[in-house]
Amino acid sequence: MTTNYKTRAERRAAARSKSETVLRPAFRRWAYGVAAAGVGVAVFAGWLPPAAAPVIAPLLMAVFYVDETGTPRT
Repeated sequence: MTTNYKTRAERRAAARSKSETVLRPAFRRWAYGVAAAGVGVAVFAGWLPPAAAPVIAPLLMAVFYVDETGTPRT
């Protein structure tokens, strides 16, 4: 489906509405849980060295760990 936007503002608004479904706080909290579990499994399976987990965990927290309003948890 091809959509012809008349202005850049319309195109930006359409892109934001699509990204808002993925970037909702509920999705980010779910993704944090899945990613944190994935790091544990990857270390256990030998795909990641154990020394990588303390480096990856803060990165995951910075990206995904939010409260219900979308602000980072402290």
